[in-house]
Amino acid sequence: MEQSQNAVIVKVNAGSVARHNDLVRFTFKPRNHFPDWQEGVSRLVVSQTTSTGQSLVEKTPSQFEPSIRQLTWQTEDLSAEESAWYAIRALPPLENGSVEDQRFHIRQLTSHLLITMDDRIFTRYNFLGVWKPYFWPLNGNHGSVVRGAGGGDHPHHTGLYLAYGGHGEGGSANIWSDWDEPPYGPCGKTLHQRFIRSTDGPVYAEFVEDLIHVKGNGDIIMNETRTVRAWCVDLQKRFLEVTHQTTYPVDIGDRQFLFVARLNPSMKIPDQGHVENSAGQIGRSEVHHQRARWCDLAGNVGDGVNGLALFDHPSNPEHPGFFGEIAVPQQMSILHHPPSELEGETFRLQFCAYVHQGTAPEAKVEDYYQRYINPVEIEIIEN
Repeated sequence: MEQSQNAVIVKVNAGSVARHNDLVRFTFKPRNHFPDWQEGVSRLVVSQTTSTGQSLVEKTPSQFEPSIRQLTWQTEDLSAEESAWYAIRALPPLENGSVEDQRFHIRQLTSHLLITMDDRIFTRYNFLGVWKPYFWPLNGNHGSVVRGAGGGDHPHHTGLYLAYGGHGEGGSANIWSDWDEPPYGPCGKTLHQRFIRSTDGPVYAEFVEDLIHVKGNGDIIMNETRTVRAWCVDLQKRFLEVTHQTTYPVDIGDRQFLFVARLNPSMKIPDQGHVENSAGQIGRSEVHHQRARWCDLAGNVGDGVNGLALFDHPSNPEHPGFFGEIAVPQQMSILHHPPSELEGETFRLQFCAYVHQGTAPEAKVEDYYQRYINPVEIEIIEN
């Protein structure tokens, strides 16, 4: 094993939830621990150890994002309330300019980002030439769980996306439909401004984007910073974590935000596909307009069964979210409204899309929701 003068020992506690390849992520400031740290040159290496610092695994794939000082890796198997120890070392760069294996990639093309896992397309983020950015395809191990553009009905129901305003309830702007004319138009748009950063790595891929939301006449409703992280437990269990942070929406009416998925028609929702929510309600009609922590929709995709679970984070206002459809049962949305006045300067929403094999019970959706809202506990033991 490569050696450095000292190591930081980190204790990872599973907490109340059993772990398997869960993300360990926390703020880590190398200069506070390694006096010889050279910004942009030195690298961090993580290895699993015993509680006394004896090495168990030579190297654990890890990822350090210098702009936000966040260090990330994935756990081994941990039972609930069990702990594991890891050593963090600072080392010189690899020889000959080589880099570690990058399982997760983001490739920026003219109008979209292509996000891959182990050289397989996970999703495409379409951000230019559209009324609002969206993810399509969103692939499980058998194919996409959402449909693309140009559907026979409601062509603005495309992939997975954030919408605002619904059909303009109470006079609010409509960035749900894609219409220039009444009765629903002229509609607003969500417009890409720039990508702040884009990150590849052995543990996850992530991008951060600035956008503006505008009314049909071009007036700005709000600014948004959007953070999207793609990672997986394995290729049958894939995650897309999405955070929307906006300024106060300067608009009248209901000002509703909707995290929306239009499902792949092959899943045959509602007639044949399996639909279930966190309250144990089963069936599309049963989960409609119900509050829940998560809702899962699964059905035939390609040569197998894939599902999509939408997770609502407890930090969101009005949690648990209000799940329902607008127009067709093949669509699912989580609805949230901002408070009348913000306590801070921004309004924040956090969601996760869990793309999996099988139906909700087979994919252990409740277990993975608990892992999403209860991250592992981190304790720095010693230098």
